[in-house]
Amino acid sequence: MSQTTAKQATTINVRVDSDIKHDLEILLDKLGMNVSVVVNMFFRQMLMDEALPFQPKVRHKRLTTEERLKNYGGDYKTEEWDTGEPVGREVF
Repeated sequence: MSQTTAKQATTINVRVDSDIKHDLEILLDKLGMNVSVVVNMFFRQMLMDEALPFQPKVRHKRLTTEERLKNYGGDYKTEEWDTGEPVGREVF
């Protein structure tokens, strides 16, 4: 009589912002998956490639319009749009 043994699963605990978890669960439900399936896929892909399945990058903070205007040294003229709020031409 042949006996197959199932691989023993282990638990990994990860802390995630509740908003991210909620949005992720909604997305994964639409895809017919759950977090465990996706984490297993992620780990298996790492093992196959012996690398992360994406390239980590350092992104520079994107400046707001106000921050860009504070750093802008040239002339800056504003116009009135039909909203009545002053706006300016794109400076960058």
